[in-house]
Amino acid sequence: MSAGTRADEPGSGDVSRGRMASWDTTPPGQRITLCMIVRDEEAILGQCLSSASRWVDEIVVVDTGSRDGTIAIAESYGARVGHFAWCDDFAIARNASLSLATGEWVLCLDADETLEPSRAQFIRELVAEGRGPDNRPRAYTMVVRSETAHGVTDDLQIRLWQHGAGLEFAGRIHESLVAPTGSTIGVMPTNSVLVTHTGYKPAIMEARDKVRRNGAMLDAAIAADPDDAYLFYKHAQHLVTDADYAGAVGSAERALELSASGHASRGALGGSNLADTYRTLIAAHLALSSVSAAVVAGERGTAACPDHPPLWTQFGLALLGSGAPDRALIAFQEARSRRDMPVIGAIDRGSAGWRALYGMGEAYLELKRPADARASLAQALIDAPSHPLIIRALAIAEEQTGQVQTAYDRLDAAVRRIPGDVALRRALSGLLRRAGETTGAVNALAPLLDLADVPPEVYDDLADALEAAGSAEDGANARSIARLLREPPTDPVDEVSHA
Repeated sequence: MSAGTRADEPGSGDVSRGRMASWDTTPPGQRITLCMIVRDEEAILGQCLSSASRWVDEIVVVDTGSRDGTIAIAESYGARVGHFAWCDDFAIARNASLSLATGEWVLCLDADETLEPSRAQFIRELVAEGRGPDNRPRAYTMVVRSETAHGVTDDLQIRLWQHGAGLEFAGRIHESLVAPTGSTIGVMPTNSVLVTHTGYKPAIMEARDKVRRNGAMLDAAIAADPDDAYLFYKHAQHLVTDADYAGAVGSAERALELSASGHASRGALGGSNLADTYRTLIAAHLALSSVSAAVVAGERGTAACPDHPPLWTQFGLALLGSGAPDRALIAFQEARSRRDMPVIGAIDRGSAGWRALYGMGEAYLELKRPADARASLAQALIDAPSHPLIIRALAIAEEQTGQVQTAYDRLDAAVRRIPGDVALRRALSGLLRRAGETTGAVNALAPLLDLADVPPEVYDDLADALEAAGSAEDGANARSIARLLREPPTDPVDEVSHA
C-alpha cells in the first residue's frame, strides 16, 4: 500500500481477529488493545508479547516490511496483523496501528520492551478509573527503563490512554501523543507500571546502526519542520551521543529559543523536556571545556525548572568544574531532595541517587570535609558498587580520615578487577607514594605506560613517584614526556609547507 494513515489488513477484515479470550469478560469501557509497529523483530517479539498478552484484550501488530519470521510470531500470539509501507515517519505508522484498535484503551509497546511481571497488574487498576473529573480523555504514564551507554535511565512516558477521543501521534521521529486542536489530554503521572527497554544498549544501537539512522531522520524532520522545538531538543541529545558537542549547543539553544517564542509548531517544551534540554546544554558545554558557559546554562535551567533532579546534578558537576564546591554541594543536595518526585520524561536513575551522592563526596573533599565525603561516597557505592570514580574518591576520603589500610585494600581490589583503569591506578600510586611505598607507587603506574594513548597526568604521577624514590633523573625524563604529550612538537614538514 502507499503510505497513509491506515494499515492494510489482509483477509476478511474480521474485527474479532486479535481479540483475546478476556474480551467478552472484561467490563465494557475497560478493554485494552496492545498496539505495536514492528519490522524484523523475530528474535525479541515473543518476549514482548508474552509479557503483555495476559493484561490486554486485543493485540494489533502493524508490520512495516519484515523479511523474517516476525509476522508468524505475532500471529502465534493471536495478534491481528496489519501491513504498512514504511515512509520514514514513525507517527504515521503508529497511527496506522491505532486505526485497527477496537478496545476502549490503548497500550503502546515496542518489540524491544517488556512489562515487568510484578507491576503489570496495575494496568487493570488504572483503566478501571475511567475519565477524570473534568471529563478529559485520561492518559497514564509508565516508567520506561533503558540501559544506555551513560547508565540506566527511567523515562516517564504516556503509554496507556483512552482510545477514540482523537488522540494520535505527531512527529516523524521521537513521536509524541497529541490531542485534537482545542482539547487537551488529562495526563495522570504514575510510576506503578514498569516497562523494560533494551533497544538503547550500546551493542544493539551499533548493530542496528540506530545513531546514523536517527540522525538522518532528525535532519529530514527538522528540514520539513524547522519550528519544532522538540525536534531540536532531540537533535541536541543525538549530537551529544555522536560527540558533536558544538552542534549540540546550537541545537539546544535553538530548542530553547523556539520554546520561548510561542511559535513552536508542536508547542513549547514542557516539564522534563525543557529541563533535559538545559541538562544537555550543560553537558555539551562541559565536553567543550566551556565551564563558565555550562554554569550559566545551569543557572538558567534550574531557575526555569527547579524540580528536575538530573538538571541539578548536571549543574552541580559544572559548579565543581568551575571551582565552586560550596555551590556544587547545594546543587547536589537539591537533586537529592527531589529524588522521589514523579516527573514526566527521562530521568537518569542515578541522577538523584549515586550520581548526586558522588558529587556531594567530591564537593566535600574540595571543602576539606573528608568524614562527610566518606559518608556520602559509601552510600553512593551501595547503588554503584563497581564504579571506579566512586571507589577512587572514597579511598581518598578514607586515607584523609586515617583509614589508610582500608583505602589501600579498596584500591588494590578494584585495580585487580579493572586493571586498565587509569583513575584507579593513579589513586593507588598516589596513596602508596604518600605512605612511603615508592617502589609500589611506580609499579602501580607501569601497566598504564603500554596504553595506546597515555594521559600526560600518568607521567606526572610517575615523575612524583620516581623523585620520591630518589631517581631524580628518571623523574625529570617522565616530566619531559608529560610536557611533550601536552604540547606535541610542530611537524618540520608542516612548517616548510606554510613558509
